[in-house]
Amino acid sequence: MLDRAITDYVAAAPRRVKNIPDPISERELRFLALLGAFPLAEGEILSIGCGLGRSTIILAETARLAGDTRVSAIDPLETKFYLTRPETIEANLRDAHVDDIVDFHQVFPEEISDIWDRPLRLLWFGAEHSPEGAEADFDEYSEHLTDGGIVAFHNAVKRRDGGLVVFTENVLLDEHFGAAGVCGTIAWARYHADPARARKFHDQKARLYQRLTPLIPFVAPDRKPSWWSRLSFKLYERRIPQQDVEPESWLRSVA
Repeated sequence: MLDRAITDYVAAAPRRVKNIPDPISERELRFLALLGAFPLAEGEILSIGCGLGRSTIILAETARLAGDTRVSAIDPLETKFYLTRPETIEANLRDAHVDDIVDFHQVFPEEISDIWDRPLRLLWFGAEHSPEGAEADFDEYSEHLTDGGIVAFHNAVKRRDGGLVVFTENVLLDEHFGAAGVCGTIAWARYHADPARARKFHDQKARLYQRLTPLIPFVAPDRKPSWWSRLSFKLYERRIPQQDVEPESWLRSVA
């Protein structure tokens, strides 16, 4: 039987951060809370990307419920997508009473990847990426995933984001990743040090791969969008299961 306090938090997660603007949807926030609240491995949580702190707050609050002590977030706060002052993030974290357990690094991920040595149970890519940037960040930090850990990409099922390419080519085709799926635009998978433990999920991953790969051409940053490309993307997107996830059934499905 799952802890009622944790399942209640997962259901209520969007209300906890409703006053902080961020493109992550309520369905995705509930799933992110599920990933944070139910550890499937040893280690900490790392978020690549922070924005205004919405997802980081959810991860920190769920980590505290799960008995973890630290959550780290890396974000240079200087991209073409937004410009955020660190004082704003610090105030949001402080108002949510999680500033004491969040280590925020205002740097580009590659600036500290060489010195990163903390094992990870959850690696969350919450920022928008080019295909090259997503692959570089994945290569640098996925090696710290512990046995049973989760990697998840926000906006992976979205036009023009590079997380889709990395998830399909570097995760779904890797024999060390087992259970995988999509919730909203979040694509996720569970890592196993022993590929034999991931083998039973081969067919599941293959089906997901077949549904995701038609979206890859729409990620090209130099591709000029048209009404036909937008319609085509939507048609392919509808083939991908993106429904809400019920905690107990999800935990059973990834074992």
